[in-house]
Parts: sequence; structure tokens; C-alpha cells
Amino acid sequence: MEIALHLGAHLTDDNQLRKCLQTNADMLRAEGIIVPPARQYLDLIKDAANHISSGAAAPDAFHHICEAIDTPEDAKRLVFSGPSLLSRLPDVLDGVQLYPKAARRIDALRKIFTGHQVEIFFAIRNPASFIPAFLSSQRAQQKGLEASQISAEDLRWSTVLQQIKRAWPEAKLTVWCDEDTPFLWHQLLRQISGHTPETEFEGSFDWFDTVMVAGAAEKLAQYFNDAPPVDEDHRQNVIAAFLDKFCDDQKLEIDLTTTDWDEAQVDILTEIYEQDVESLSSMPGLHLLQPVEI
Repeated sequence: MEIALHLGAHLTDDNQLRKCLQTNADMLRAEGIIVPPARQYLDLIKDAANHISSGAAAPDAFHHICEAIDTPEDAKRLVFSGPSLLSRLPDVLDGVQLYPKAARRIDALRKIFTGHQVEIFFAIRNPASFIPAFLSSQRAQQKGLEASQISAEDLRWSTVLQQIKRAWPEAKLTVWCDEDTPFLWHQLLRQISGHTPETEFEGSFDWFDTVMVAGAAEKLAQYFNDAPPVDEDHRQNVIAAFLDKFCDDQKLEIDLTTTDWDEAQVDILTEIYEQDVESLSSMPGLHLLQPVEI
């Protein structure tokens, strides 16, 4: 069976992808694609992974998961989405490394889903905005970490992704930048669900409310309803034009109040991040999903 694991990263998606796929669960189920509610699998998978990480065996974990989500016999693909499957939010950053426990958790997930065709989907985010967002999160504040304790210039997403590939080399790994999500959103919905592109997802334009002024997402949806995109390049070019006109800059502002950074530091971290992203394009076994040139 095909298994799609959308593992985050934290503070990139706000469960928007899972919500949209859940809205379309009936349509997807008709194609043999099962997108169960998070309450049916999150705790079950995490408990099984914790059990395995402690050194115990969990040979029936996958069977129990399938029972819990009422998997039909003709199911072709299961979609599980949730960054907590990879880590608790407070454990995402230890000051010197992103997702320091990723390899151990990935190894446990590999044992749960052994024998199946697994695809891992993972978004990364510029540390210049990721770190302030992490420090602002009430759940992350449980860790008591402060900006002065974080080696921001040493953090690399490539380190996390290399660990994931080493721990689960046979799993396909698709990665994208959270900053590119507006252009990749519909493509991500299709790739993660495994849905054929002929039918649009209900509610797929709701995500654009997170980056556009009020009412602009509805205008974008109506535009594509009246003039469906001829291909992915066309779609992304139209989205770029709408963002140019209707982007809400206030929704994209980085709140630096949890750090002592100035704009120069943000620029330095952004440059390091861009170099890190560039290195991913040549990482074996990793597919870097990027927008078309606009």
C-alpha cells in the first residue's frame, strides 16, 4: 500500500493541508485514497513510535492503525499529516540543531510502515522567521530556550533531511520551502494525496487568506473558475499576479520581539538559508519541489 507522511515542519502549515484534504475525504475515498481524521491516528502512531524507540517491538502497529481508521480492503493510499508524528514542538530546536531527535523517530516510523511504499513530505522555513515563531509559541516556551542560546547561523535544514534519508533511504522524500507554498499549494495537495489533477479540491483557495487581503482569495478562486489554468506554469503565473496585487504584507511580517536581531542579521540568516536550499537540489534521494520561473 502507498503511505504518504506529511511530517511538517512545525510552524509552516498550521494543519491547512490536512484540513483541505479532510474536506475532500469522500472524493478521495472514491479513488481508494484514505485521509482519516487526525484524532484517529495521531496518538496511535506516536504511541507506537515511542514504544519502538524504547526498544520494544510493535509488530501489529500497522494493523491496529488500519483498524482504527477503518481502512477499506480496496484502499490504495493512506495519507497521514501532522508534524507531531516527527516531534513535539518544544523538541524541534535544542539551540544548535533542528529536529535533533529526527533520526530516532524516523527509524521508528520506518518499522511501523515496513513493507509499504512510503513517501515523506516536508516543508522547510527560513530560520530568520522560523526561530522567532518558535520562540513566540507558548508550547515551545516550555523549553525555556532564549534567542541568545540559539546558534542561528549554524542551523541547517540539510542536516535534518540527511538524517531522514539515512534513517529511511528507501522512502521517497519531497521537500519544499514554506515561502514557496502559494505557488505550490495545489501541486502539493495533488502530490500528497495522490489525487489525479482533473478535479479541483473543494476549499483549496482558503489557504490564500493567510497571505492575501480580505476577499482576494475568493477573487482568485473565481478567476480560475472562469478561466481554468491550462497547465501548472499558467496557474503559478496567475497566482504571482494576484499576490503582486493583493498580498497582505502585515501577514508576512516577521515579529523579531523575541530576539535581539536587526535587519542585517535577518539578511545574513536568509542568505545562509538560500545557500542551504541550493544544496538540497543535489542531495541524492531528495526531490526539491520549486516554483516555475516567473
